[in-house]
This record gives sequence, structure tokens and C-alpha cells, in this order.
Amino acid sequence: MIPIALALAQLAGSLAPTIAGWLGGSKAEDVATKVVDAAKAVTGQPTGDAAIAAIQADPQLAMQFQKAMMDKQVELEQIAADVTKAELAADTADTLAVNQTMQAEAKADHWPTYSWRPACGFAFALLAVMAGMTVMGAYIGVMFAHVDPAVLGYIPGMLGAEAAVMGTMAPVLGIASYFRGKMQANPIVATDNRG
Repeated sequence: MIPIALALAQLAGSLAPTIAGWLGGSKAEDVATKVVDAAKAVTGQPTGDAAIAAIQADPQLAMQFQKAMMDKQVELEQIAADVTKAELAADTADTLAVNQTMQAEAKADHWPTYSWRPACGFAFALLAVMAGMTVMGAYIGVMFAHVDPAVLGYIPGMLGAEAAVMGTMAPVLGIASYFRGKMQANPIVATDNRG
């Protein structure tokens, strides 16, 4: 159904990009059904493929289809808005779950539990410093200590390995930093300042 609706979207004039966007969401099948049903109603054809052929063959039907799609625009916009609301609700639920986990860790009585995120932060900073020192050390060695310039060819591999490790820690640190910053900026939020 979606491929037929995409083909019909190309015949919808100025609404073509909008319809194509709706067909990319999680309710794409619902949108596709409404687009194909509109084309079948306008053309009187029993199938989507026959409706496409009829619209392509008759400019009058093409105009009627475009009008029908304009009439359905509010309904299709509502479907798109519902999808966006559902995605936002899911993101909010995920964020709340992460926040609850972090709050539970921060309240823990055992130092490994409440200090592992800060430890990740320090390890991330250490890796960043090491990456800078790796590059600086290699170039200083080549420029001033007469080290073989072939050493510079190893830098991308070394930095790539460090970047891969940093990439695994970055999401954890981003979430932790965001909520820690919110907590520190809001004096109402209770904290025992453990890290």
C-alpha cells in the first residue's frame, strides 16, 4: 500500500513533499490507506494502481485528486501530530527512567554505585588529554627529536582507538551531565553533593 501511496503523492501537486513525509512515520500504513482510498474515490477505480493510471491519463482527475488531498490534509496532519506526541511521550518516559536510575545510584550507600558515572567522566577526560598528548608528542618528536616521520602514520589508528572508547562513554556522560547541571542550577533539588 505504501509504494502506491508514494506514487500517488507525486501526483498531489504542492502537497507531494508533505504526503511523502507522512508516509515515512510510524503511522505510514494509515496514511497510505487514506491516500489510496481518496484516489480510488476520485477516479472510481477499484485498485490503487488503476487509480494512478487514471489520474496520470486525465488532468481533470489529477486536479480532483489534489483537491481531495487538500481536503484530507487536516486529517492527515492529525495523524502526524499523534505520531509526534507518541514519540515525545516515549522519549519522556525513557528520560524519566534514566533519571530515576541516576537518582537511585546517587543515593546509594556504596561508593562504587554512586561514583561510577564521575569515574567515567574522569576516564573520558583522561582519554581526551591522552589524545592531545599523543598528537603533540608525535609531532614534537618528529620536529625536534629527529624521530622517524613514519611515526605520524600511526596517529590516525591510535586516535581512532581512543575515539571508539570515548564514543561508548559519551552518551552516559551527556545524560549524567545534563541532569547534574539541572540539579546544581535548582536549589530546590535535594542533594548530598556526593560527586
